[in-house]
Amino acid sequence: MTIEDFDPNARDGHLTTILRRVTGLVKSVRDGATTLVGRIPGTMTATRERAQATTTALQKLPDSTLRSLAVTSASFGAGLFLAGRRRVAIAAGIVPAFLGAAIVLRPSKPAAPAKVAP
Repeated sequence: MTIEDFDPNARDGHLTTILRRVTGLVKSVRDGATTLVGRIPGTMTATRERAQATTTALQKLPDSTLRSLAVTSASFGAGLFLAGRRRVAIAAGIVPAFLGAAIVLRPSKPAAPAKVAP
C-alpha cells in the first residue's frame, strides 16, 4: 500500500508528511520491540544467576548479622520515606525481605552423628 492509495493528489502534501512520520514511528517501535524481546532471555538468566549467587552468599552469614542488616535497611528505608524519597524507600524496603528469605531458605546443617560407646 502506498500513500497514493489514500490520496492520489497528496504526493507532496500534508497527508504525505504525516503518513511518512507515522510509518517511521511504527518501524522504530517495531525494531525496538524486536530488540527488547531478543534480550529478555539473557537478562532473565543473568538476573536469576546473580540472585542465586547473592542468596548463597547471604546464607553463609550468621543469623545475627542478617537481622542487623535487615533492621538497618528497614530503618534507612523509613528515613527515606519520611524524607519524601518514595522510590528509593521502596527499593530499600525489599532488602529485609530478601535477607529474611536467605535465613528461611538456608539449607539445614546435617546433624553430627552421635558417638556410641562400644
